[in-house]
Formats: sequence, C-alpha cells, structure tokens
Amino acid sequence: MIVEKYTKALMSSLNDDEIVEIYEAIAKIALVANNPKFILIVKSPLLSLDEKLKFLIDLAQNDDKKLVNFLKILLINKRIDLIREIHQNLYEKVSEYLNTYAGIVEGKVGESVLKELEKKLSEKFNAKIKLQLKESDLNGVRVFVDVLNVEVGLDENKIKRDLVNQILKAI
Repeated sequence: MIVEKYTKALMSSLNDDEIVEIYEAIAKIALVANNPKFILIVKSPLLSLDEKLKFLIDLAQNDDKKLVNFLKILLINKRIDLIREIHQNLYEKVSEYLNTYAGIVEGKVGESVLKELEKKLSEKFNAKIKLQLKESDLNGVRVFVDVLNVEVGLDENKIKRDLVNQILKAI
C-alpha cells in the first residue's frame, strides 16, 4: 500500500519523456539495493542526508530534479529500503502505460521462433511483447510474461503421450 502511494505520486509527476528515464535510474538503484551494504549506507547515522542523496544520484547516474526530490522524500521518510518494491511496482505501471511488456522463453528455440512468439503474443494481447531467450534443458518450451500473468508451456513428452493415447483410443 505504501509502495503503491509512492509509485503513484512519482508517476503523476512525470511527463511522457521522463517516465522511461526515471524508471531506468530507479532500476539502477534497485539493482544495487540487493546488496546488504546498500542499506547500511543509506541508513547510516554517520552520513548526512546530502551525502546519502549524492550516493543515490551517483548510483542512478541521473540528477533529474524530480528523481532527486523523490529520493530525498524516501530518505527523509526512512522508506529507502522499499526501493526494490517501488521499482517492481513502477515497472508494472510503466509497462502498462507504454503498453510494452517483457517476457522470458525457456527452452531451446531459434531466433525465428522467438520472433514468431513475440508477434503472436503481441497480437493476442494487443500490446508490444518483447521476449528474451533463456536456454535450458527443458524438453519443450515455456513462455512467461509476468506483468500480464501469462505462462504457456509445451512439453514434448506430454505431447507424445497424448498422441499415443489418442491413437490407442482410435484403435
């Protein structure tokens, strides 16, 4: 609930040109926020607010005024430890706003199959879907698009079993 409020406030303050830029800056901070030393630094009583803010701006590689104000508010309200959750919520909102979603394809598929999956999913959801291949020893293909809550899987062994069952029923 708190994360939603911060994300909504940030999104409402941004114009179309700033949305992706600010999202990418927050993504850089969220990536580092997984490190336990990050929390020690941003919560340290030995560092001033300005030093912490400078640290975050350096991580983000962005000194946009709106981003700086947002980070300052998080630091003042002692909510900077929510940055990963804010990033995830912001990712969902930005994806929805831009009607562009990212997904993962697990298995062994070629580039042409990947492009065809992107095309079909984009048509199905009336959105731009960008898939990334994650090779695995899976005997089939699995597709995930988290924000849209889509998971599709084809298992080669299951297809063979179903085909054999259909043939046996026909006999």
